[in-house]
Amino acid sequence: MVNHYLLQTNAEAALIDSMNKLDKGLKVTLYKGHLLSDNLYKAIEFGVSRAKKFNQVVTTEAHVLEGILSSLSDKESWQDILQLVSTTHDLLVTLPLPTLPSYLPKHAEAASVFEKKEILDFVKEHFGLRWTEQVQKMLIENNGVVLIVRENSRLIGFCCYQKQNAGRVVFGPMGVRKDCRNSGYGRSLVLSALHDVNEQSFREFIISEAGPIEFYERILPLKLHTKEKG
Repeated sequence: MVNHYLLQTNAEAALIDSMNKLDKGLKVTLYKGHLLSDNLYKAIEFGVSRAKKFNQVVTTEAHVLEGILSSLSDKESWQDILQLVSTTHDLLVTLPLPTLPSYLPKHAEAASVFEKKEILDFVKEHFGLRWTEQVQKMLIENNGVVLIVRENSRLIGFCCYQKQNAGRVVFGPMGVRKDCRNSGYGRSLVLSALHDVNEQSFREFIISEAGPIEFYERILPLKLHTKEKG
């Protein structure tokens, strides 16, 4: 199977020859300088479609691995692996942080009650009904905070966090409209939330169901949060 999904940068003729010895029916595609087996190429296409489905701009190894594993005939034996690598996880930042990363503010500010309809319409349009319900709950709860970021009065993104008991803050969801990503808006939102809670009595900043883990890794010291049982 490892050879079946081989990705290499060897000379084309040599790689095709070695792969043909393993599998006479294997098709190989040259893609952006890399030789991919036909099945791996399909798995990458599957991963790209999964990323697009969830409105993500980066296709990760989890998306591609889901494509590889879901194509296998013995799917049941791979369910635990697929569950581990293809689903979101909670991330933990231990507070207080001695120093917070510097950033250029993108006008992140607390949402007002007068902006409620605009925010909910924005979330529903760009991120779906499930997130809309979560944001609506945060807007009315006393311990919930919703931050928004604008550019020239246009709503660009939002984040939510809840100040819970026992020194815990739960962050999420957070979203930036797709055409404005990779421009510092998401970084501004998460760091604005951290600046708010870092000097208070909280001990844990939990990023709930973190999809783009690599985004948070570039900003914060993280570890995987293990949920308590029972």
